[in-house]
Amino acid sequence: MNNNYESHAISRRSFLKASGVVGAAGILAACGGNSGSSSTAASSGATSAPNTTGATPLKEFISFESGNRELESWNMLYSQRAEDANVVTNLWDGLLSFDCYGKAVPSVAKEWSHNEDSSVWTFNLRDDVDWVDVNGEVKAHLTSKDFLVGLEWVLNAAKNQANNTSMPNETLAGAADYYQKTSDMGDAAADLTYQDMLDAGVGVEAPDDYTLVFTCKDPCPYFDTVAAYTSFYPASEDLINELGVEGFRACDYTNMWYNGPYVVEEFISQNTKSYIPNPNYFGANDVSRFDRFTVTMISDGTVTFQLYQNRELDEMDVGESTLTTIQADPNSEYNQQLCEKRPKKFSYQMHFNYQKNNEDGTPDDNWNKAIANTAFRQCFYKGLEMTNWYARTNKINPLKCENDYYTMPGVCYNTKGEEYTTLVAKEMGFDGQAYDGKTMKRLRSNNGDISDLKKQAMEELSAIGVTFPVKATYFIIASSTSALDNATILKQCFSDSFGDDFIKLDVQTFVSSLTQEVRTPQLQSFVINGWSADFGDPVNFLGQEILHDDNAYYAHYYSNIARVAEAPADYQKDLMDAFEQYTDLVNAASAIVNDTDARYEAFAKAEAYMLENVLVSPTYYDVAWSLTHANEYSKINAMYGSCNYKAVNWETSEEAYTTVQYEQFAKAFEQASQG
Repeated sequence: MNNNYESHAISRRSFLKASGVVGAAGILAACGGNSGSSSTAASSGATSAPNTTGATPLKEFISFESGNRELESWNMLYSQRAEDANVVTNLWDGLLSFDCYGKAVPSVAKEWSHNEDSSVWTFNLRDDVDWVDVNGEVKAHLTSKDFLVGLEWVLNAAKNQANNTSMPNETLAGAADYYQKTSDMGDAAADLTYQDMLDAGVGVEAPDDYTLVFTCKDPCPYFDTVAAYTSFYPASEDLINELGVEGFRACDYTNMWYNGPYVVEEFISQNTKSYIPNPNYFGANDVSRFDRFTVTMISDGTVTFQLYQNRELDEMDVGESTLTTIQADPNSEYNQQLCEKRPKKFSYQMHFNYQKNNEDGTPDDNWNKAIANTAFRQCFYKGLEMTNWYARTNKINPLKCENDYYTMPGVCYNTKGEEYTTLVAKEMGFDGQAYDGKTMKRLRSNNGDISDLKKQAMEELSAIGVTFPVKATYFIIASSTSALDNATILKQCFSDSFGDDFIKLDVQTFVSSLTQEVRTPQLQSFVINGWSADFGDPVNFLGQEILHDDNAYYAHYYSNIARVAEAPADYQKDLMDAFEQYTDLVNAASAIVNDTDARYEAFAKAEAYMLENVLVSPTYYDVAWSLTHANEYSKINAMYGSCNYKAVNWETSEEAYTTVQYEQFAKAFEQASQG
């Protein structure tokens, strides 16, 4: 689709002017943070991102989404697919949003606070929020009742029929019981209303039209970030009554109601989605929006660069081949416009399988014994040199992809403004280690020399019958040439780091489903998988690996350590002791609810223990390169939820941003985000 980009004059709200690091740091202060006993936001205004270029902004913007998966649902309360939420986030607003640093800021809720032990949370709502239809015409006024209606919908198994109940079920008093009640009732539960939910004792109430009070089943100091999740979004009872239960569940952009910054102008499945401003948006004076925001679906990545050159895209991720071409030609107009993006919000880990099977279903004792050994696991974290593998993701600056932590940076900050993983770095002795583009940080203390660890592991394991080299089985999808290329380089990294006499990567393939073909029969030695936060607390990451918790996702479905705990072998005693100690540390940190700083310090100690014992081995961040007319550092940067794709307050430029400008943006952002 061609658009006329000859005139881009636009009147946008005045951005805070920032000059280098000082300006960005000042903006961080304006972004604020909600810590301590009070989480009251200072104002309902949006925080602007740094604007150092004086560029002419774009009136219209064309972004992209890759892949062949179109959205399946327009209902924010129903869907849990990223492909859906990334679209609908521009159309619906919840209680809170986030700023360019990932800090919670007001949305429908103008301020919020909690009691001393963080078990009761009060949200005071704006009184100027309306529901509109696809034409932007006001259909109803939004009040606290709409949040009760939305929550009842999510918790009602007969209405919702979706797997998005975990957040309220795990935090709110009575929520899990109500969900079970509706499950037991079957279809009859569809007749229940929000009043039935209240009568059942679910921990939510609306004392008046513009106040919501949530009561948690346990103290929950991070509940504001939970309440920002889509499970807590509002819904209009009038719309549900108009469409019916089935109709509301299956609503689309033509008959849904909107309360967000945009409404849908046009939707062409597998092609484009175009949004225009909601004319009755409550935040119209607080945020900047585009006159038209279009998202183009690109199923064939080979055409992306051509679309960008034709100005049929205003931003693009640069693939390996295009990056190579541009970088090799210093005369290319795009050579000085390559912009390194921030890491995507997934922290990727090497999740070991502690109960691996052979193809015939018998236990793979050789691997299981080896991976239970501490020295063996430590070789992965302290000796696996992955620079060449990182280059598959980021050819120019491979070590920007290095991940030394389990928790994704930016999830939370202490009262001093310190980002949580900096506390982990101190515990690990990395706090004095900065990116140098030459050497992985975690390999610097020993120069990657694991000869002593390797010797120790081989001696200890040989004594219990382990044969070498230990085969580490790694699965990739059979149809992907790119996956094979990545795996080939990873195999070479194993060989270069460990030698062919110790650990040998065995690359195998699956046809279509990693879960069904590999994880369920427990055939993998490890899986490299990413996790992003659902809410702003380290427990959302660290709690996935603990024992004795049915909600510990990785412990049950990837590492199988929960199964090992049922009947550990003698050689797994030390392993189980380490997991028990780690579990105790996580639970102790979770129990600290009145002191944010102490809570994060305790989690940092738990995470350091995990890493020192290499119960999981952090692997990489996804750091891509782009050509762009948008300053990514002005976009929402939440490590959880779907708000990152909300097209508000973007700083844009008629002229493409340059490499130098993005380096300046990154430097300012890094300093500001560290407090």
